Amino acid sequence: MTKSGTIRWGISGTGSIARQFAADIGHAANARLTSVAGRSADKVEAFIGPLQGVTGFHSLDDMIVSGLVDAVYVATSNTVHLDQTLACIGAGMPVLVEKPLTASLPEALEIRSAARSSGSFVMEAMWARYLPAFTAARNAIRAGAIGKVRHFQADIAWKVPYDSANRLFDRDQGGGALHDIGVYPLSLARCVLGTPRAVEGKWRAAPSGVDIGALISLSFADATATITCGFDRDGTNQLVIEGDDGVLVLGPLFINATGFAICKSRAIANLAVPGGSGMQARIRRKLFRHLPLPGVAHHQHPFPGSGLQFEIEAASKAILSGFAEEPGNPLDDTLAVLEMIDAVLARQAETSAT
Repeated sequence: MTKSGTIRWGISGTGSIARQFAADIGHAANARLTSVAGRSADKVEAFIGPLQGVTGFHSLDDMIVSGLVDAVYVATSNTVHLDQTLACIGAGMPVLVEKPLTASLPEALEIRSAARSSGSFVMEAMWARYLPAFTAARNAIRAGAIGKVRHFQADIAWKVPYDSANRLFDRDQGGGALHDIGVYPLSLARCVLGTPRAVEGKWRAAPSGVDIGALISLSFADATATITCGFDRDGTNQLVIEGDDGVLVLGPLFINATGFAICKSRAIANLAVPGGSGMQARIRRKLFRHLPLPGVAHHQHPFPGSGLQFEIEAASKAILSGFAEEPGNPLDDTLAVLEMIDAVLARQAETSAT
């Protein structure tokens, strides 16, 4: 392990999320990028070309044993997360795995078992948990800003033209709306409300058989949650948390929120923070964000880059502290989300989407 107080990160993968990680790590404290590994020599060379002081490798194993990295970010396809994460665990290398940890509950259980048996650090890269806006919103809720939480509602959806070759619709590539985007609101719901007492849901199938859309209802001791996701429509992409004394709204897009609003009622929230991605909704949000409206308080938390730096900082801090898991995002939460998804997908699908 580095003695400089800085984690030297290596990336496994050269896709778009790997590029975001490489760009955002420059905004993160206690972290720097030193290496990138990928199967294609050409893609690795193209990836590291504009980067200073970054070494390319043509295999994860070579990068792990190079002595140039203290931790690995797995940014590859869902279908190889298990093998690559186990390789890191076996080498005693801390690992941050892009969400979902895996698209299979048994594989995730295998990872957790291996990590806990060896004491190795493993964390799912659930970046939305670490955004300043979500952190501030959660703190505001804990401080009583909206009173007792009664309902958590999140919708994440955007229209994707069906293509059987697209990984989003391919079961062999870990496709499906719940594993790709539904994990976000499910993880945030667990973060805010804890473990649900009951999980209900339904899903719609794409022609390939994977879920193209889903609805999940969660019941807690004093609250409920409704979560929807899909690739067959454009959604509100908002997270709305209703309490006895007010309503808190993140987004759209809540997984990349740069602020939140606290409103006196749901009606005011719908007016002041309209959901959706249309031009009219964007204009209304921009207008109302700067107008003093009674019963509305806007809280801005902007940041540079795309926002991955906050999960990088959290993982780096946990590793430097000698933790086997990041306290704010334990593996038990990751497994709980996959269990909820499995519970819904175990039901028969509704009418097929086209």
